Amino acid sequence: MQDYTTDHPFDISLSEEQQMTWDMLRKFAETELRPNARDAENAGKPSEELLQKIKALDLIPLIIPEAYGGLGLQQDSVSNALALEALAYGDMSLAMSVSVPLLVAQIIAEHASEEQKAEFLPEFVNGSMFHIGLGINNATFSTDPYQSSVLAEESGEDIILNGSKMGIAFGEHAKTYLISASDESGACDLYFVSKDQEGVELSKTEYMGLKGMPFSKINLSNCKINASQKLGGHNYSIDFKSLVDSSRIGMSALALGVCQAVLDYVVPYTNERVAFDEPISNRQSVAFMIADMAIETEALRLMVYKSAALKDLNVDFHKQASLTHRFASHHGMKIGTDGVQLLGGHGFTHEHPVELWYRNLRAVGIFEAGAGV
Repeated sequence: MQDYTTDHPFDISLSEEQQMTWDMLRKFAETELRPNARDAENAGKPSEELLQKIKALDLIPLIIPEAYGGLGLQQDSVSNALALEALAYGDMSLAMSVSVPLLVAQIIAEHASEEQKAEFLPEFVNGSMFHIGLGINNATFSTDPYQSSVLAEESGEDIILNGSKMGIAFGEHAKTYLISASDESGACDLYFVSKDQEGVELSKTEYMGLKGMPFSKINLSNCKINASQKLGGHNYSIDFKSLVDSSRIGMSALALGVCQAVLDYVVPYTNERVAFDEPISNRQSVAFMIADMAIETEALRLMVYKSAALKDLNVDFHKQASLTHRFASHHGMKIGTDGVQLLGGHGFTHEHPVELWYRNLRAVGIFEAGAGV
């Protein structure tokens, strides 16, 4: 019989600081991200003006140690999830313009060697947010998300990398890439690879969603790097499973923000849209569909914050993260589809943002490293 008790009770009520941050980011999402989402999609990238406003949020310097120009604050996973949800309420691809470099900075701050931190962290504060591209998404289908489509083979003091990675956000802007690769034993680690390294080939890729930011695919062919370019140094190994699980919570938090946006858009629309002399929300089939969307969104919210809270408690959160990501992938697409359906023919036009949100939600089940908590 299933035991529903837990040894790890969690509290997701917001502190005063968390509420202030949430309010600020939610307002930024509504006043800056959402109005610029369609222009970013048409251009294939955010405008420089918008990127400067995003950088001015100073979310990345918060987590960078003071020695490298940041504030050195420890952000808990629940606070990170709140920030991702709030930003994605405006637009998911523009939110990822923050979440991807934030994840890279977080990985380096927590796992890199002192030499690597000194080389890469200051530029997040003083230069570009996109000087390092993150290559974790596999270019080939795999039933094991904790294995890489890039293989790493040691050769004396060198490591030879072969394989491809997809979905590298702002890849053309990067000078260095942080690539996940599996060795012969199956262990997966991260490696710094310079853009001008021999054996590196970069190409632009486009997807049906997330068109508001540029993506690249990287192909590594007998790319030789020094063992010191391994994240943390030659003898260091990252807990890659935990990293992927953390990213899955982050992607689910982004999905939650979009799902809430869809719900908040279709409710007033169906109340105001009149057919046969009454609002279409009076029809039972419409009301039931909206009720299901609300239930699924609230369920996803609880799953996201339970996952983040378990991580903050330093207990095993793998199962909860996997369930949350699966729920976000499946029900996020369903909520997006239902949102388009409820708008009827208007749902198929660019006049309303729901079709854009629907396309973005389909990326949740594909991208493993678009955000992290």
